[in-house]
Amino acid sequence: MSAGEQATGTWAALRQRKLVQWALAYAAAAWVLLQVLGLSVDSYDWPGWIMRLAIGAALLGFVVTLVLAWFHGERGQQRVSAAELLVLALVLSIGGALLWRFDPSAQQVAPGSESRPGTSTTATAGIGLQPVDGKSIAVLPFENLSEDKSNAYFADGMQDEIITRLAKIGQLKVISRSSTQRYRTKDANVADIARELGVANLVEGSVQKVGNRVRINVQLIAAQSDEHLWAELYDRDLIDIFAVQSEVATNIARTLEATLSGSERQAISGKPTDKPAAYDAYLRGLDYGSRAGQNPKDQRAAARYFAEAVRLDPQFARAWAQLSQINAALVFTRNDASPAREEAARTAAEIATRLDPSAAETLLANAYYRYHIVRDYEGARALFEQLRKEVPSSSEAAAALARIARRQGRWKESLDLFEAASKLNPRDAQLWMERAWTYSMLRDHKGTRSMIDRALEITPSDPDVLSNEAYYFLKTGNPTAAFASLDRVPEDRRHVYAGLEIILLTFERRFAEAIRLAERTLAHPEWNPQNDMGVTWDFLGFLRSLAGDAQGARMAYTRGKADLLLRQQQQPRNEFIVNALALCEAGLGNKQAALREAARAVSMMRASEDSVFGPVAEQGLASIEAMVGEPDRAIARIERLLVTPYGAFPLTQAELRLDPVWDPLRSHPRFKAIVESPEPKTIYE
Repeated sequence: MSAGEQATGTWAALRQRKLVQWALAYAAAAWVLLQVLGLSVDSYDWPGWIMRLAIGAALLGFVVTLVLAWFHGERGQQRVSAAELLVLALVLSIGGALLWRFDPSAQQVAPGSESRPGTSTTATAGIGLQPVDGKSIAVLPFENLSEDKSNAYFADGMQDEIITRLAKIGQLKVISRSSTQRYRTKDANVADIARELGVANLVEGSVQKVGNRVRINVQLIAAQSDEHLWAELYDRDLIDIFAVQSEVATNIARTLEATLSGSERQAISGKPTDKPAAYDAYLRGLDYGSRAGQNPKDQRAAARYFAEAVRLDPQFARAWAQLSQINAALVFTRNDASPAREEAARTAAEIATRLDPSAAETLLANAYYRYHIVRDYEGARALFEQLRKEVPSSSEAAAALARIARRQGRWKESLDLFEAASKLNPRDAQLWMERAWTYSMLRDHKGTRSMIDRALEITPSDPDVLSNEAYYFLKTGNPTAAFASLDRVPEDRRHVYAGLEIILLTFERRFAEAIRLAERTLAHPEWNPQNDMGVTWDFLGFLRSLAGDAQGARMAYTRGKADLLLRQQQQPRNEFIVNALALCEAGLGNKQAALREAARAVSMMRASEDSVFGPVAEQGLASIEAMVGEPDRAIARIERLLVTPYGAFPLTQAELRLDPVWDPLRSHPRFKAIVESPEPKTIYE
């Protein structure tokens, strides 16, 4: 048979089986379906893999349709209807694609979604295939090879400084240091680490410091292939360390084909100080300031080192900015709300602004000064928004905006911003706990539990996360489970959470045990990094009164009042001290003084000005009203608080049932109705 006859026969067969018609019909139907799906993906912000998967399924379905049409066609007559054939083809193709999609042994790239330059695809537990930007990067903790192991702070400082410079390059997605610290031991392989962090590339390195000489080894790795894209060994004098940091950032950007603007080149090539000793003090300050589970002791140590850095080099703008931030944090958390600490934060921010007004660090210092000291939330919000635009990889800006939204009562927006921060910093347990606290403020117990679980997945034995889990159980009415969480705290850290344990014992009405623990805590001032011994004396007085020891209670209240009055002189704007004084006055039988102090605490932090802290002071006033015989006022306040979001871990019905502070109200009909009724819905936007 000639070639022409073969072609004629083939064409006749195609016409007989209507393959051309089927091809056109399928193409039209698939096009319509993909258009509809494309609109849905755009409208609902579905992940991009859905569209790529659908395209792959459509291509596979095209082949299936032609095969079915060929075998089911005979002399132009179909053995199945057109609609049945089309539906069958689509079902088979999409079903096959979905089976491939969820097959654990399947390849990493979905059909029809070949990796484009600058992208890769990685799988994240519980999420599935996710496209990963080829310019995404995480800098793992640098290994300290120095013989002096106390130089670990220097290796950590190198990692932090390189992350800071890389984050100033707009085309790069850079994971924050708090997420990468979990991989200090590098137990997992690079592909697994990259998948957990959601990046395509990793930077590993080591640092060896001997006197004023530093050897730094850095390598850039493509995570999926384990290919070393770039590596360099630097052997320099300590004074040249900034040039090394700049070279590393520039070479990484060049290797990943990221284009640097003129301002970005300038930002990553800066030399913050000419004084090695000042820079060493600065790195020590960063070490204390970035430690997990921040406490006042670490914060004060960081402030001392930053102060030493600017003493050694008064032109060190970045150290001034950090000094302002850490002082503002001490004031905001009320660990040191003294006028001197406030002034130190203000002065440091002003000097940083004068020395380097355009630096991201200066912008951050001014934003936190407005947020933490002035409580100018709108002004702080504008600065953090600016920082977010200038440094897109900064999870800190998104997290700070989330906290401000929370203070202003924009609860849903706060949760969205925390989620955005977590995408930039996925392995930071603190960010998951921030979301847990936000859900707790809304009394969304399921959401709170879920976020705590996510934090525990990252740090299963973290004492701070475990203590918050204990608070969650306590507030939901399960002290036994709360004790179980606290028992998982390492024994050498258990004393740090003595206050929580005292509360748990009190809720279980084990007053004798609670008294012994409170007395033991007072005998060990070093157990209390907040240095609020007056509060402990205050609570001891309450416990002794519950146990029937009136004389012992009065002695404790008197001692606590003296300590709190002294602290109030040092920190006149600390509303928590005023609230504790109110409890002392109530315990000592001074009703009017107790009500006056509690009301003053409310006036110092109004709920209309701060949605998080304001109602906490109102809860304190309600407890004082209950103690001094004002039940109707206390109950009216409780009714309002139970539908108000605040906290973290605000007043709940379960707490009302358990906490002895509300015992004076138990016989009141309105209080009985509150604790016996269904839990009221918290009202928020």
